[in-house]
Amino acid sequence: MKNKSVFEFFTFEWYSVLKDVILNCWLLILAAIIGFVSVFVYEEVSYKPVYTSSATIMVQVKTGTYQAYTNLSASSEMAVIFSKVFTQPSMKEKAADSLGKEDFQGSVNASTLTNTNIINLSVTAKDPETAYTELVAILDVYPQISDTIFSNAVLDVVRAPEVPKAPSNTKAFAQEKIVILATVALTLFGIVFISLIRDTVKDEKSFKKKIGGNLIGTILKEQDYQTFGDFVKRKKRKKLITDVFSSFSFVENHQKIATKLEYMKQKNGDKIFLFTSVAAHEGKTTVSINTALTLARKGHRVALLDMDLMKPTIAKYLEIQSDYIDLTHVLTGDISPQQYSFYPYKDFGLSIGLNKRRHSDFTAWINRPYAKTCLDQITENYDFVIIDSMPLSASADLTAISSLADKTLLVIKADYVKTGDINDAILILNKKNRLAGCVLNDAHREFTVFGQVGINEDSYNGKYGKYKHSK
Repeated sequence: MKNKSVFEFFTFEWYSVLKDVILNCWLLILAAIIGFVSVFVYEEVSYKPVYTSSATIMVQVKTGTYQAYTNLSASSEMAVIFSKVFTQPSMKEKAADSLGKEDFQGSVNASTLTNTNIINLSVTAKDPETAYTELVAILDVYPQISDTIFSNAVLDVVRAPEVPKAPSNTKAFAQEKIVILATVALTLFGIVFISLIRDTVKDEKSFKKKIGGNLIGTILKEQDYQTFGDFVKRKKRKKLITDVFSSFSFVENHQKIATKLEYMKQKNGDKIFLFTSVAAHEGKTTVSINTALTLARKGHRVALLDMDLMKPTIAKYLEIQSDYIDLTHVLTGDISPQQYSFYPYKDFGLSIGLNKRRHSDFTAWINRPYAKTCLDQITENYDFVIIDSMPLSASADLTAISSLADKTLLVIKADYVKTGDINDAILILNKKNRLAGCVLNDAHREFTVFGQVGINEDSYNGKYGKYKHSK
């Protein structure tokens, strides 16, 4: 097999990336908190307060008053020289000797104001007393050195030193924002990268690259909530083609699927179509109901059978409250096919075979020829029979139910199940060439901001458990 670069399997789909970022926004918040705490802890551990005592000195030249301009110029030059003298080791040694210390513990800084004869002199030390006493010592001993350099120089202390009351180096959080932004950016990059390399089917393009099966149709994402109030109340609307709020593309997508089923019947005589999925929450019930409704609205006699024997859903989804006979009573032989009557759904020309309870023992009777015979008898007067079955992850015996159908359609929810699991399901369902193809559900043609929240109607949590990607 030809080796392919991993980048060929990257699928960039705006909604998928945005969804992952929104669902993992707590990681971004956590990253920001970690960045802030890291900087704070580092500052606390590494912070060492220092204290600075300072004084202001004016340098003047001993001359007459008529040479004031010349004296100011000379004083400025001498101020620059003295600012360097104050920082010399010899100055520190003399100051330490005057204090009776072996070493000068602080650091001296001296600078001149531009174009002036004023020097700002300071001493920085670990404690305020040391900074103050060492600066005073420098001011006491500087005449011993200044007289040897410029005998005509006069240094006047304009501002005397004081004992500092607070540290001169505050806890600098200048790097805090940079660290937080960097941490958040790295986390965001990780989320986006994982989203891009996640091996799922996100759109038709990735389906063609990753899935070894035929794509029957694509159903675009519909809004789960009609209004913001419904979203707050978690009141999801029913996604039916008969709903006036359904989009044109939603109706049209099911029209295309129905047309392909008509073609398969005309070409091969296929009549019974089973809808399944790899996992729960992929929307197979919605697709099967709407496909049946679409065929019925086109004038066909259609029977819709609820054969999700692990968790029947159609009655609840269509809000059918009437009493009815379970379809399984016929398939198990409890009643004869002649005694069974379908539930007529409104005025749409759709007959529904309902089921109200789960059957964990269905493998004991579904494989018997009698089940197939009964199904053929009760559906012989219909043009199409649509079966809503259970997901493959719910039972390994789904192939027993699929044997009742002429063809099987695999519903794939966009960006949900790993492609390896989908391809495995295709191999299982296509063993006897019974797989008609796949339906890509909840796909996104383009990125939109609003109306992108909600979950699928098939709530299997209680019976099947949520799908987990296989390792």
